[in-house]
Amino acid sequence: MSNLVVVPSEVAGWDVVREDDPQALTNHPSKETAIAAARLRVAEEGEGEVVVDETHVHPLDDTSRGMRTYFLLLLGLLAAALVIIAVTGLLASWTIG
Repeated sequence: MSNLVVVPSEVAGWDVVREDDPQALTNHPSKETAIAAARLRVAEEGEGEVVVDETHVHPLDDTSRGMRTYFLLLLGLLAAALVIIAVTGLLASWTIG
């Protein structure tokens, strides 16, 4: 197994990641809890070390970014549908009245 690295998260708190994998294993509110969790995992696996890297921030993975994009896209589609409904209602009221 590889070493575990404790790094600041781009969003909040601290992430525990493997040296060879960009995906965070866990996220913790404080550096101390992240270090404790990394040490526990190393002890369970029986090999590797815990390295604390305060200089590099762990970015969000593409999956999390994609979810936000889809959420904003859905809000845009909802707004467009509401505009179409409003315009259709106005046109209907002008032609009937």
